[in-house]
Amino acid sequence: MATTTTSGKSDNETLIPTWDAYFELRSKRRKYEIVSYFPSTVVPMIGTGAYFMQLVIDPFSTFMGLDPLMAAGVATIGAGFCGYLMGPVLGDVGFKCMNRKYVAAMDERDKAFYEHVKRNRSSARLNSIRNPVPDYYGEKINSVAEYRSWLRKQREHYRKGVFGGNLDETA
Repeated sequence: MATTTTSGKSDNETLIPTWDAYFELRSKRRKYEIVSYFPSTVVPMIGTGAYFMQLVIDPFSTFMGLDPLMAAGVATIGAGFCGYLMGPVLGDVGFKCMNRKYVAAMDERDKAFYEHVKRNRSSARLNSIRNPVPDYYGEKINSVAEYRSWLRKQREHYRKGVFGGNLDETA
């Protein structure tokens, strides 16, 4: 729990005073996640490839029904793919290690932000080929202005789904 100061604000609110500051930290966290893709993909591939390169392979044997070289290639690519999937997790851990004082405040703001998104997004039941749901989870929102634009798109999606068509065309 956050302790309150004499002004009535919690410590977390003083660390991240505005939504713009929150979105700036959020984009910084995303940069950490993107940068971590490359090493988390390449290092397992090199390690797995080096392991299979040093093995003595019997050309007349099979491994799980595959040629040993084919199995080594599939395992190397699989290790790279698993590393690629771990990239954002490692990037998030790196961000949290480098910005320890903001972790609790970011978690609190994340919860508040996703509650805003959940409360204001258009119903997915109104989805159709001509009227897809715009950014259902709010992942592309990186500023207050983009959040306002997202709200307008959600309202437009709702209007199209309930009333059909674009309301601007009726004029």
